[in-house]
Amino acid sequence: GNNDGGDGGDGGDGKATVGTIAPLKLHLLPIHASITAAALSVYVTSFQTPQTAFLINCTSLCYVAGYSFLKLTGLLQPRIGTLRMIDRAEWRCRLLSNINAAALTGGAVLCFMEWPYDPPQEGWISAGISSWPVTFASLLAGYLQWDLCWMLWHANHTFDAAAVVHHILFIAISHYVLYGWYFKVPFAWLSAAELSTLPLNARWFLAVANKKASRAYLAASAAFAAFFILTRVIGYGLGIAHLWANHALWREAEYGLYFVVGGVHAGFALNLMWAKKVVANVAKAIGGGKSHAD
Repeated sequence: GNNDGGDGGDGGDGKATVGTIAPLKLHLLPIHASITAAALSVYVTSFQTPQTAFLINCTSLCYVAGYSFLKLTGLLQPRIGTLRMIDRAEWRCRLLSNINAAALTGGAVLCFMEWPYDPPQEGWISAGISSWPVTFASLLAGYLQWDLCWMLWHANHTFDAAAVVHHILFIAISHYVLYGWYFKVPFAWLSAAELSTLPLNARWFLAVANKKASRAYLAASAAFAAFFILTRVIGYGLGIAHLWANHALWREAEYGLYFVVGGVHAGFALNLMWAKKVVANVAKAIGGGKSHAD
């Protein structure tokens, strides 16, 4: 979430505008887009089994409730007046993104522990046996639907087209594989990629708090680059190779699964595009220069 591959913008220039902060202006087009996305999410989710649909919808609603609670209480946020309003909004969103990232990273471990599946085809086209990938794919779908609505709602203030494409792509993938209970094996390495979100958000928090010169910011930048390359480039690439090495186990699937495979490859292309920016940012941070996000 929150553009895991990109830089998240580092909150613009990372400087607070104390004393000149105005409330966010609402614009009709982003609001309509967000409401439409929410309605479509509920509609698409209705095609899932009752248990899966319940988990997806409850997950989205929990993030809505969590965001509202953070907004009302100011919990875990800098005091009012130290950040721009849009940065405070994104701060709350990234706090919730950390919950999703931690859950999916832990879930990846549980999913890997199910390997190897018996029979082997269960890891690719399930016979309806419930297991961890179904649970965590539902949690991911619920989070992505919430986060997409948040991004569209705030599109006039902070918009990342690549992140929107990423979310739409993986919402579609998640729903299709949940509908047919496909690709339990690939979900393990796909969810492991959420590990990079945690240092990405830490880096962003430090940037908007005017702490780019700190050792903590440098450490977060290095950790983000390392985890990104490890999970979203190397791990993802090995996963795709493993996917095709086991083609015999899923080649008889419905044609829709081939669109999922195409979507997974498109996600890898996004990661490669982001990887160049990630490496450049960290190189500049280590060299003491300004990051690409500046």
